[in-house]
Amino acid sequence: MASIKQWTKNKNILHELIRKNVKTQYRNSVLGILWSVLNPLLNMLVMWVIFSQFFGRNDPLYPIYLLSGNIMFQFLRASTTMSMTSIVNNRGLITKVKIDQYLFPMSSTLSSLINFAFSLISLLAIMLCMQVFGGHSLYGYQILFVLLLLPAFLLFQYGISLFLSVLYVFFRDIKHLYNVFLTLWTYITPVFYKINSIDPNSIAYKVLKLNPMYYFLTYFRDSMYALCNANAGVPSWKILGLLYILGIISVAIGYLVYMSLKKKIINYV
Repeated sequence: MASIKQWTKNKNILHELIRKNVKTQYRNSVLGILWSVLNPLLNMLVMWVIFSQFFGRNDPLYPIYLLSGNIMFQFLRASTTMSMTSIVNNRGLITKVKIDQYLFPMSSTLSSLINFAFSLISLLAIMLCMQVFGGHSLYGYQILFVLLLLPAFLLFQYGISLFLSVLYVFFRDIKHLYNVFLTLWTYITPVFYKINSIDPNSIAYKVLKLNPMYYFLTYFRDSMYALCNANAGVPSWKILGLLYILGIISVAIGYLVYMSLKKKIINYV
């Protein structure tokens, strides 16, 4: 019974934290949450102008490839970056109220999911335009497989977020180091270039294949972008299984770090 009461309490707290995060993010924005739709479109436009001549010259659907990769990586970036400082930023609440600290990075991760949903609208809008004006057949039942991807991706992000938020309590410089790491991670992830442009025997190719985000983007694009392929079918179940394994491993690592340092957080926050 106690565990049920605790879960009900945590669920209500989590709901309020998510509302707070969303309101805070768009408090001084004129466009408000509409910016979540416009931002990926504007980023895609800039990146398309820069990279299309190098990587998408012969691909009429390169904007979809670019936007699908960009919104997925931005989902990860926004979620983990916001989560990193979530425990420290709520020090006042932690010192006054008995609350499970893991709820703060969890709320940040789920708040980013709302932004991702609006970004997905922009991707679907581009796909619709290319279908209507470009004559490409893009929409199909495979889009629904994105729903199977999201829980795995949320687990993966939450594990990283929990790890970073705990580490940030004791080592504030991790914020700057993580920004550098994100830049590196962006370039070793096929967001704007394609893996078939890399020599399979090169070290770069092998590093890319070890990158978890490569597999998340591959499954997402197989559900969205790859619909233009006449031979496209159900996205790979093997990749989906791998994604859930990666998500579970990520959460396990984050949780172990959290539990090992949980009692010390209150003294350093």
